[in-house]
Amino acid sequence: MLLSIIIPTRNEEKIIGSILKKLRDGITEHECELIVLDGGSTDRTVAIAKQYATVLEYRGAERKTIAWGKNEGARHAKGNMLLFIDADVELPHANELLRTAFARFAADPKLVGLTANLRVLPELETFADRFFFGSVNFDHWWNNNVMHDGSASGEFQMIPKKAFDEVHGYKDYLAVAEDNDMFRRLARIGHTRIARDITVYHTGRRAHEVGWPRLLGEWFVNYMSVRFFDRSHHQEWYEVR
Repeated sequence: MLLSIIIPTRNEEKIIGSILKKLRDGITEHECELIVLDGGSTDRTVAIAKQYATVLEYRGAERKTIAWGKNEGARHAKGNMLLFIDADVELPHANELLRTAFARFAADPKLVGLTANLRVLPELETFADRFFFGSVNFDHWWNNNVMHDGSASGEFQMIPKKAFDEVHGYKDYLAVAEDNDMFRRLARIGHTRIARDITVYHTGRRAHEVGWPRLLGEWFVNYMSVRFFDRSHHQEWYEVR
């Protein structure tokens, strides 16, 4: 099974090289392609990413959403399994992690979306990070594994290409909360789950930059707006680099 790992980027020169190198060097047991969809970086992101991955560049004047970038990456992907991650996400012990993830799909033919526990990198993690991301993980467990309503953050979303096509991909007009919306729609055609034995790490940079109270408020208003009105409250999701 070919796995396509799709990473949308914009001005990620500080971190994209190390992330891609760890993925390339860490995944040795699985057939895998790395796809970076760059949304108009003005720094060295594209040049760095080209050392490790297939890079698709957007150079139009109109600002595109992350959802649009994910869809473009999926359109060019050759794999029958898609994995969408953010540009600051690390997959520890990648071979074992993917082995566990693939086993979940093999054990449940109706599984159409898999996400994972989220943690901030240990060297950057604060007590607030542990508490709030623990709450996020519980929320995803409750929505997916108990209520079967579907929810997931953008750091890790593993989706069979067939299921992705069946729900017509991400809604590219959503600037925020396209990730949760995707899993809610996937839950209508099959099973969505969080794998509590898989943990992925990220920088936590947005929470550290804007503070947890503001970030939680922004997540909430966008979630409610997308769920009930099919539009993001924020029409552009600002960069934190």
